[in-house]
Amino acid sequence: MTINCLIVDDELLARRLLTDYVGKIPELKLIATCASAVEAQGFLQKQRIDLLFLDIHMPDVNGISLLRSLSNKPVTIFTTAYAEYAVQGYELFVLDYLLKPIPFERFFQAVSRAVEYVDLLSTKALPRNSEMEALPGDTSNEYIFVKSDYKIHKIAHSDIDVVEAYGEYILIYCGRQKIMTLGQMGKMEQMLPKPGFVRVHRSFIVNFSKIDAIQGGTIYIGERQVPLSKGYRDAFMELVQKSRLF
Repeated sequence: MTINCLIVDDELLARRLLTDYVGKIPELKLIATCASAVEAQGFLQKQRIDLLFLDIHMPDVNGISLLRSLSNKPVTIFTTAYAEYAVQGYELFVLDYLLKPIPFERFFQAVSRAVEYVDLLSTKALPRNSEMEALPGDTSNEYIFVKSDYKIHKIAHSDIDVVEAYGEYILIYCGRQKIMTLGQMGKMEQMLPKPGFVRVHRSFIVNFSKIDAIQGGTIYIGERQVPLSKGYRDAFMELVQKSRLF
């Protein structure tokens, strides 16, 4: 599939770098670049954009204000030199947050998630403002119920490998099956039993029993690689230590 994308950044060198990066990924089609949020807002009203690369610090109107003003938000990746806006980014359901200078490897990682996300949205025809939500239940049960595809799915805890935040949606991996539902990671974390399920990243929860290996900041579950962030590392490694035989 082809994903229409827009770059918004007031720095010429940043626009050139991102343009070069976008050109290296076949699935991406760069529709335009904008040097200001005002220019981008007018463009977004006329053109369908699937993926938005958005700077935060810009003159007149910043990227956060632009995103808040959009009724139909594209999948958005912040590209910024300021780490302190990460929390606001996640509150706006931004898919990823890239800190400048952005290495291509990190850009490619973010875009890979975005491509999968846009593909899931188009394949399942899920409206971004859908009324789907996770249904809270008794965590002593061995399953949860979630709304997806206009159905209510019963998912056994033992079938869940990884839960991942995808913007305003949550993606539940059960082997090769993927179930997407509207909701927040905090709510999903409350629904799943502890210590069986562990938050290892702002965007990831893992089934502890499904872990195959841990290496540095990466957790391996089958073919999937899950990042282990510094903020969750100590609590996670404490669980690992309790489970070690030596």
